[in-house]
Amino acid sequence: MKISLEWVSQYVDISDLDPAVIADKVTMSCAEVEGYTQIKRTVDGVLVGEIISVEKIPDKTDLNLVTVDCGQAKYTTVCSAPNVKLNMKSAFALAGTILNDDITVSETEMAGRRSDGILCSAKELGFSEFHEIILEVPNSIPNGTLLSRLVPRTDTILEIDNKSLTHRPDLWGHYGVAREIAAIFSRDLKPLDLDDLTAYRQLPEYSVTIDDLQECPCYCCLEMRNISTRISPLFMQWRLHAVGQRSIDLMVDLTNYIMFELGQPTHAFDSSKLKEIRIAPLGKKGTFTTLDNIKRDMLADDLMIWNKKEPIALAGIMGGQNSEVTPVTTKLLLESANFKATRIRRTATRLGLQSEASQRFEKNQPPVNAKKAIGRFMSLIKEAGMRPEVIGCFSFQGDLKEDMRPLEISLEFFNKKIGMNIPEEKITGILKSLGFQAVIEHEKLTVEIPPHRSQADISIPEDIVEETARVYGYDNIEPEMPDIVIMPVVFNEKLEREHKAQRILALAHNFIEIHSYAWFDSRWLEQIGYDPGPTLVLKNPSAESNSRLRTTIIPNLLSAVKHNILHRDSFNLFEIGRVFTPKGKDDRTETINLAGVSFAQGKKKNLEDHFRQIKGVLEDLIEVIGSGRLVFEISQKTDAPWRSPDKCLDIIINKEKIGSIGILPSNIADVIGPNSQVIWFELEFDKLNKQIYPTPQYKASSIYPGSWLDFSILWEPDKSFAKLEEKLSKFSQAVLERSEFLYQYILQDGQASYTFRYWIGSKERTLSGEEIDAFQNDFINFLKSEDLKLRQ
Repeated sequence: MKISLEWVSQYVDISDLDPAVIADKVTMSCAEVEGYTQIKRTVDGVLVGEIISVEKIPDKTDLNLVTVDCGQAKYTTVCSAPNVKLNMKSAFALAGTILNDDITVSETEMAGRRSDGILCSAKELGFSEFHEIILEVPNSIPNGTLLSRLVPRTDTILEIDNKSLTHRPDLWGHYGVAREIAAIFSRDLKPLDLDDLTAYRQLPEYSVTIDDLQECPCYCCLEMRNISTRISPLFMQWRLHAVGQRSIDLMVDLTNYIMFELGQPTHAFDSSKLKEIRIAPLGKKGTFTTLDNIKRDMLADDLMIWNKKEPIALAGIMGGQNSEVTPVTTKLLLESANFKATRIRRTATRLGLQSEASQRFEKNQPPVNAKKAIGRFMSLIKEAGMRPEVIGCFSFQGDLKEDMRPLEISLEFFNKKIGMNIPEEKITGILKSLGFQAVIEHEKLTVEIPPHRSQADISIPEDIVEETARVYGYDNIEPEMPDIVIMPVVFNEKLEREHKAQRILALAHNFIEIHSYAWFDSRWLEQIGYDPGPTLVLKNPSAESNSRLRTTIIPNLLSAVKHNILHRDSFNLFEIGRVFTPKGKDDRTETINLAGVSFAQGKKKNLEDHFRQIKGVLEDLIEVIGSGRLVFEISQKTDAPWRSPDKCLDIIINKEKIGSIGILPSNIADVIGPNSQVIWFELEFDKLNKQIYPTPQYKASSIYPGSWLDFSILWEPDKSFAKLEEKLSKFSQAVLERSEFLYQYILQDGQASYTFRYWIGSKERTLSGEEIDAFQNDFINFLKSEDLKLRQ
């Protein structure tokens, strides 16, 4: 956004301030100034001249021989400007005058006619880049007046980053920026000249209806007549040009000037074409032709300004052609309103029509500005020399929010948030300079928030702290580290156990972690034939089929398998997540479960090898997270379709069941996909609660060589391997150090051979042959006592 410091200087004295200093202070205190540029207006030697004759040059359709009366002399010039006309006044530069871009005017001859000088455009005078037409000067200025007496030669334009103004609608106008500069540099702010709208209160009220006050919080208007098209005052022209806005005529320039001054857009309608105003959505899809003569596709909820039953403007964005002010307009209705920011933003973005007005409405303009803008319009139109007749009172609907908003803050809170004690008189002085009312009594700061600051900007105590601190100067606040007590980080064993489990599954065994929803999909449960029994039920589920909280993770993992079998021949998935079990009428228990599935196409893997592989994964997992030794027993539970006694094992640690592992039965595997082979497991992770980092126990190695013996023991393959291990664990002998299971072998008669290795040794000596034989005999006798046989 462009801000003219010359314009700002009309409200606050900054004549002694360097623009660089202003830019720096504004950046540090309220909004980022991206840079600034100097404007040099080349008005020295330029005269105000009245065009007293315009003569077409034969055979030159775009050229005119113009006579200009500059008071004490008359001059001729050849001019091609499309707006040149009889009796208009413009800026005339005689030969020898230096204009913008160091162009020196000289006497020339064109089409056989002599030019004593030139009529100047805004670009040639350094006003702006607009050069298509010549500058038009108000008729009230005497011929021959030096333009340099009327127009300031220089100006500085601040380029303020729009993003830093998103939360500050009051800074989208020059007066708001002037208020900030006045506060920053402790200067007085001059009040705006506003017309007294109460003078018209006896006049008839204009009919205004708002269908939805959420979409249009307030709408104001004032009707007048006896207006005519005329040129704007010079000060209005050069300031609009300075911020990149072309000057057109007084009616258009007034609405633009007020928008750039207050940040409040206004719009003028030809009142003779209107009967009453209604603000309402379009109601159905349709089209609307805006002032730029483009027919636009509209949606039903696009907010419109209506003349009874005819839409005449796209609310907050652009007016329509069917009610625009024209040179023959004599009766005018001035609109000033406030619209819902999100509505304007959505419509403007969709239409690609982000006007200067819509940009300001998108920032939550305070409603009070709607009334101020009309008062300012009437003041400026009178300053421009026009005396319109107001034929209606100031009419409005909605809430102007003109009252101050109270807020109370303790000084302790205030100083703690800033980090230092600012003198009380400094606090109240800063706030008052920004338009607030502020009083400190009994260690409390009572603030009245002015209506020109929107509620989206200022509403909580922290906002008041920020207002004070930024004007006081962040660089005046000495950085200080906060006083805190440093405490050691509490080691979260539960979370670390989860992390270790994730690492062992993902990195060592190629599992992929997934995160499914915490509820069942009832449609999927029907497909696999599972009834989970009583569950917790969500009051507001995301879908009707997602209302029951899960009591197990397995169904969600099986669903994930079904969705991924088209992409891979084999894969492993796991999830660590919560499951929920009802407990009484109004209670429940939440536990963490670890579940996993391993999928392979039926022909890719041997089923038994596949099962033993995943069983080994669990043994690795339990060993890594330090929870003890696993025991597997044939499960008798059939409470879920993926469990059957011949294909499911219970997992036991220290005689407590912690989970299950199994092979997915063929009827469920077929639901997932043809030839699907799935091994599943689920553990109650909360029960794996042994010390995750046990104190290391050092055991010195013997300096004497040991020995080992292998024994192959016969055991029925349908009996539990855990029971065999339990029997063998009873054996003890003085030289026995440890034992290890090696492998299983199925014999031709159907029996199974289990081979164990026993390590023996002594810390005092090398074992003799007799001691080794004695160990062997003791072990064989032990086997006989337990009805166990060695394989011959």
